[in-house]
Amino acid sequence: MDKIGLGVAATFTAEPLGDALRFWLAELDVEGDVAFAPYDQVFPSLLDPGSVLGRAGAAVVLVRAEDLDRDPEDGPGELDAVATDLAAALRASARASGAPHVLVVCPPSPEHGSPEAHARFAAGLARAFEGDRAVSVLTSAEPYEPEPEDIHDAFADRTGNVPYTDRYFAALAAAVARRLHAVTTPRPKVVVADCDGTLWDGVVGEDGPDGVVIGPQRLEIWRELARQVAAGRLLCLCSKNEEKDVREVFARHPELPVGLDDVTAMRVGWEAKPDALRSLAAELDLGLDSFLFLDDSPVECAEVRAGCPEVLTLQLPADAAGAADFLRHCWPLDVTSVTAADRERTRRYQEERRRDQARGEMSLADFFATLDLRVTITPAGPEHEARAVQLAERTNQFNLGTRRLDGEEKFVVDVRDRFGDYGVVGLTDVRTEGDTLRAGAFLLSCRALGRGVEHRMLAHLGTLARERGLARVALAFRATERNRPARDFLAALPARVEPDGEETAWYVLDAGDAAAVVHTPGPAEERAAGPVRTVEAAAPAGWAAVERIATRLTGADAILDAMRAARPVTEVAGASPVEATVMRLWAELLDTAPTSVDDGFFELGGHSLRLVQFMARVRAEFGVELPFDTLYTTSFTVAEVAKVIEERQLADTDDDELAGLLDELAGLSDEEIDALLESGNG
Repeated sequence: MDKIGLGVAATFTAEPLGDALRFWLAELDVEGDVAFAPYDQVFPSLLDPGSVLGRAGAAVVLVRAEDLDRDPEDGPGELDAVATDLAAALRASARASGAPHVLVVCPPSPEHGSPEAHARFAAGLARAFEGDRAVSVLTSAEPYEPEPEDIHDAFADRTGNVPYTDRYFAALAAAVARRLHAVTTPRPKVVVADCDGTLWDGVVGEDGPDGVVIGPQRLEIWRELARQVAAGRLLCLCSKNEEKDVREVFARHPELPVGLDDVTAMRVGWEAKPDALRSLAAELDLGLDSFLFLDDSPVECAEVRAGCPEVLTLQLPADAAGAADFLRHCWPLDVTSVTAADRERTRRYQEERRRDQARGEMSLADFFATLDLRVTITPAGPEHEARAVQLAERTNQFNLGTRRLDGEEKFVVDVRDRFGDYGVVGLTDVRTEGDTLRAGAFLLSCRALGRGVEHRMLAHLGTLARERGLARVALAFRATERNRPARDFLAALPARVEPDGEETAWYVLDAGDAAAVVHTPGPAEERAAGPVRTVEAAAPAGWAAVERIATRLTGADAILDAMRAARPVTEVAGASPVEATVMRLWAELLDTAPTSVDDGFFELGGHSLRLVQFMARVRAEFGVELPFDTLYTTSFTVAEVAKVIEERQLADTDDDELAGLLDELAGLSDEEIDALLESGNG
């Protein structure tokens, strides 16, 4: 059985979406095919683990309110109930399959749909899945949405329940692919921007702070960077300039949406940009593979790609409008959900820099004595769910490696000190087995590492076990390439190791020993007190695909053109213009492209749905409707259908001319008609 990359279910005939989705799978180098559930079988497909949705790497569900609202006269309550049932089915399917789900609420038809019902239905489902990491909702095809007149195809809808144009299906496929990319691909944590030619037009070192220009299009770039900061990305500057000049530009433009307070760190000077980026990575304690670098200079971009291949280096177009449009279509900048911790990330990194400065000014013991560290450990509530999942997914260095969140209780760890609030930085997930409190997950963000927080987390579990009359505390551990700090912490504990399979082991402590664990700064802790200053190698970033999408695949027409280019048409000598167009349409629709005007539609893999699509395209291309008695015959060849199209065009032209003459005669008086007849007889 072929691997299903995408499973699709819809309340209408959605198979025309398949070609565009396959195009994106190929563009993104994703294995697998696109499989469709039976027509109008959304609920059965969601509830059946063996359906194409349950077996796919990702599931796409497309619905129209009018298709689900079987009796609109019953009022909005009926559709609200359907939305509730749909949300429950989507959650069940996502939980059972473990695959990401995208729900697309599609626009209503002009003939039968209700804009008000659609808006209510879409808004309710968007609210139901707000912040949900398993199910994502799209209520439009933005930023690929075509003009309203290019969305609906009344003829194809009436003929085969295919409600949308090829252009809109291409837009929908792009929006779906982009959303799936956002929820399945790691997002950059740091956005680094050049200054001259990127944030402003001009060279500040030559033109001066007053000479650079930040016009309306450049301002769009600043707004995008502001959105990135609001979403939790760390913004850094990397520019070959004098730092005082760059700071002066910011000082003279307080109206800009990004200020120096929003900049986590900067490297403004004359060192090579690869060196500057490595320095930033060390300061932020983040891998270069979490960096995205924006610069308009092809030379600088080439240098960074050679020196720091892990960084996603993107060359912006030189003109401001092109650069702003590039960022709108830069998929790695998409963020689907933002937690409170994300919004506070820049401030917390700045506070960490002040901690580093204070740590360098005194002994380690004095630093910890004056830190005023306050650790609060509480049961996790619904408000912590998104942050808990985020910690489990992102924490690498101090993560005991199991990432299991299947225990009976979860506890979150909130930390603050005299420099500021770290927020929720730690998580434990525990269950009771016999006389032992077992922690399947025990993790701590690296920004709180080395301050004794991990010791207090273990002491909390020891105290909890004693209060419940349990004898032991056990921590599950699985070694990874990056969790050496967790390994060192466990090695220093008075624990015995009990293997649990080939990769996992339990570190078991007496409850009293666990409760008594304290942090004592010393030579070994000196290294752990601050961030781990390492930059790990990673695979080269796929910058070429990102740039291609952001510059060439920015609209439905461009996507359709790229799809056509991927399926070239054989030129046949002597073919008429109409025959050549028919061959092109068949090449786009059928599994096998025609090579002769005598090739038949059904011989090339055509079927009833493809026939409806072809009829709709003929209607759009030539303005004629093909009769069914012509289509369902063995003589349905390129040459024959081209002949019918030409005959229909001629007939329509004759009808138009006759109608025009009749209109003209209707406007003449009897005397004028008699005069025309006499002149004709003469």
